[in-house]
Amino acid sequence: MLRLRAIAADAVYGTDVPFGPGLNVLWADNTKGKSTCMQGMLYALGLERMLSPRREIPLPHAMTSYLNTDDNKRVEVLESSVSLELENSEGQIITVNRSVKGSTDTRLVTVDFGPALTDEGATLRRQNFFVLDAGAAQREDGFHHFLEGFVGWRLPQVRRYDAPETKLYVETVFPLFWVEQKFGWSAIPAAIPTYMRIREVHKRAVEFIMDLDVYKLEMQRERLSERIASNAKEWSTMREELERFVLRGGGRVAALSEQPIADPDALGRAHVQIANGAEWTPLSVMVSRYRASAAALASAAIPAVEDQSSEVAEKLQQLSQRVDDLNAQRINLHNLEQLKNADMRSLERRIDTLEDDLAKNLDVQKLQRYSGIAATLTPDRCPTCEQALTDTLLSQEALSAVMPVADNIEYIRSQKKMFEDILVREEREGTARSDHLAAINKELADNYAQIRLLRAELVAPGSNPSAAVIEERLRAEAKVRDLEGLQSVFDDVVDRLEGLQDAYRRLLKEREEISGEKLSQDDRDKLRLLTELLQRQATAFGFSTFSPRELSISEDSYRPEKEGFEIGFETSASDAIRLKWAYQLSLLELANVKHTNHPNLLIFDEPRQQSSSRVSFESLLKRAAESRRHNQQVIFSTSEDLETLQRITQHISCDEVIFPGYILQKLE
Repeated sequence: MLRLRAIAADAVYGTDVPFGPGLNVLWADNTKGKSTCMQGMLYALGLERMLSPRREIPLPHAMTSYLNTDDNKRVEVLESSVSLELENSEGQIITVNRSVKGSTDTRLVTVDFGPALTDEGATLRRQNFFVLDAGAAQREDGFHHFLEGFVGWRLPQVRRYDAPETKLYVETVFPLFWVEQKFGWSAIPAAIPTYMRIREVHKRAVEFIMDLDVYKLEMQRERLSERIASNAKEWSTMREELERFVLRGGGRVAALSEQPIADPDALGRAHVQIANGAEWTPLSVMVSRYRASAAALASAAIPAVEDQSSEVAEKLQQLSQRVDDLNAQRINLHNLEQLKNADMRSLERRIDTLEDDLAKNLDVQKLQRYSGIAATLTPDRCPTCEQALTDTLLSQEALSAVMPVADNIEYIRSQKKMFEDILVREEREGTARSDHLAAINKELADNYAQIRLLRAELVAPGSNPSAAVIEERLRAEAKVRDLEGLQSVFDDVVDRLEGLQDAYRRLLKEREEISGEKLSQDDRDKLRLLTELLQRQATAFGFSTFSPRELSISEDSYRPEKEGFEIGFETSASDAIRLKWAYQLSLLELANVKHTNHPNLLIFDEPRQQSSSRVSFESLLKRAAESRRHNQQVIFSTSEDLETLQRITQHISCDEVIFPGYILQKLE
């Protein structure tokens, strides 16, 4: 039941509109308040943003400023309100109350938990909620959050254009079963608001109403892809951190994949290599060597300086020679790096040029295809830039055969691919050179430190203990500790990577288990049934632009289509309305045979648009009247000729609510 109340200075005006199960036909003449009732129900439920992003009250002046009476008086409205009694599928009844004009904030919705309109003497629990403000669809005190639970829905999270996810708002779902007069007849399946920035909002709304699996599967795949990408990113981050740490220790990581792989033996092959001159030696081998060296040095007595003078001098000479060799290697690597960087810049320029040539040739090919005329290619003119080619080192006879555009495109693509492969190889070699250069710099720093120590020992008193031997022993022990620490860090990272690898295998298994099909079998069955219902109803309603048997429901957009193309301007305006009737009534009837989220309610405000024929309108009413057998409710408001309307309704099962004058009348 709907209750409208407008308080004036002289009296209270209003009406109570009862709605029973099955078909309900609300009749009133034009401008008498019929749409006031329909908009009043929308307003009571806080759905004005279904019509517009503005927060304007969608009710006419009869509820907001003044009303007209049957005796042509104009009465100023002081206060007004709307109440709507609702019953859900579980038999629970609530009464929603909302102020239109007065001291109460219009964002407040008061809910009585019970039939406050049909049983006015009942003592009922009352609770306040809010609408329109942020959180109305998510928070416990938000009315749309409450309404969602009352209807029995669980609205999904959907993607937005300007944010990751949001709830599918009720304003985007209601147009599929609530067609208001001003905007609702303008689109099939529904005039769903798009300003909420929800991606493919029409599809998401239909998928929810039909309870299709397609979006759930799509979201599962998308979230799974995000988890796989997150796993790969974490793997890559850990690998990069490990590489930087190992590089500071004079080593490099070998046989460790840049991306996670499912092979459980792959991590076992990963290891650290330490620069040993021009060679790279596994870390485990270097640890064994330095341990043996440290043990040997620790077991020997520390000699005096005078006993080590010749050995110190010889070692100093060896270190100096090694430093010279390392500096020569560093210079060579640096020079090679400069040359290779120049080569890579040249390769990048060459690739850019080839990309530009490829784009121009593709444009030429496209123009030839569109025009149906192959361009005349001459050996003395470029086919893309039209420049003359007379200045050439080759004789013009050698240019007599011109490569066709298609062959030229393939040639440019092969050239581009070749240069890209070379660039990748050069970048990989450049990374190896950088690692080698870092290892040389570290070894040079160690050698320079030893040289300074040995030179200091050559001038020290002869009776002093050999500082070089002590330093060598300490350095060997420190090297062992450094390498062992390096190995420990590497082992720890590998353990963490094993955890990521296990998670990666589980994610791959989940992806394998998700069906690769876009639609589940149940989805296909629902769309097939919806197509059959649409065809039958379009036939009954007199759709005649083409055969209704040619209609189908698109598996991509869920809109009516013909031979794979959406139906647009080829239908007449009246046939577009008939198709709208058929589509939305088919959604209602689909709920009788398949599980959907349809609320078993359908509301049409002025369904006879574009002067649809009386025969079509009669068929619509007869079809809608069948809803009573399935415990569904259909509400039509109309200003159709009353005599014509009653000739139709007397032969069908429906409830009539007829207002001979203004709907808002003075109440006793």
